[in-house]
Amino acid sequence: MTLAGAAALAQQASSTSSSTSTYIDDINGRRVQASSIQSSDHTTTERWQAINGRSVPLEQVEERVISEGLSGKVTERLVKKFSPTGGLASTERIVTEEQKTTGASTVKETVWRSDVNGNFRQDEQRTTETRGTGPNTTTETTIARPTLNGSVQVVEKRSSSSMGTDTAWKSSETVYRLSSNGGMYEALRQVTESTKQKDRSTANTSYYEPGVSGSLVLARQSVSATTKTPDGRETTEVDLYARAADGRVQENGAPPQIKEQQIIERRKAPDGSVVETLSVRRPSLADPTHLGGLQEISETVCKGKCD
Repeated sequence: MTLAGAAALAQQASSTSSSTSTYIDDINGRRVQASSIQSSDHTTTERWQAINGRSVPLEQVEERVISEGLSGKVTERLVKKFSPTGGLASTERIVTEEQKTTGASTVKETVWRSDVNGNFRQDEQRTTETRGTGPNTTTETTIARPTLNGSVQVVEKRSSSSMGTDTAWKSSETVYRLSSNGGMYEALRQVTESTKQKDRSTANTSYYEPGVSGSLVLARQSVSATTKTPDGRETTEVDLYARAADGRVQENGAPPQIKEQQIIERRKAPDGSVVETLSVRRPSLADPTHLGGLQEISETVCKGKCD
């Protein structure tokens, strides 16, 4: 389970038109639209951002199915990213080939990115093999990129597994990266323990990174709890821990300190739209062990298919 810091609303593929808008406070305290997502017939997604009182495109994604059969399908996704002034900055073309068999699947992604002249070049190739069903799965991912001599070399491998039941499971992922001597070294490990019971779910994720000695040590942690009420309101509280609070140096071996607490509230408005607010509490430099007051950071409004 991956926890997004801002817990952005996910837009599912749908033939029903939908739009999502995010509002934040600018430097003058005025509520302005920060970004929006619009989709129609599940083929185009656009993200917009308000800058100096005007809206400029941030990202545009177009996706189409090239071929589809009983055992898999091939899709193409074009991702256009724009500069702060609204000009086209780069374009990505991603072709995904998915093959499914009983209890297993293989997904191959090839990514092309445009250069300054608008010409495409292959930038990455990712192959993911998954076995198992439900909460009991194992996944092996290989990431390769072109080298200076034109060949494609594996630069990263990811190994993940999940086991348990539908109400309690544990997952882990280990990332191996290419070292200077040509071998693979353990660069990151993520371990998550999750539970789900009726209207409450929890997740405790620990991130391990190389320490001074080179071996993996606990670097940061995320603890979240989500509750739902009968009227459909959903509240998620996320506590983020790190080796030290911002601006502070922590002694070696000391327990992680809380860095931020996020409160995400999601509710349905009378007009049927879904409103999501994000508020945070952070410690001060004077007292890094205690959180300050709650401050609302953003408000997201989704209309259409928002589940």
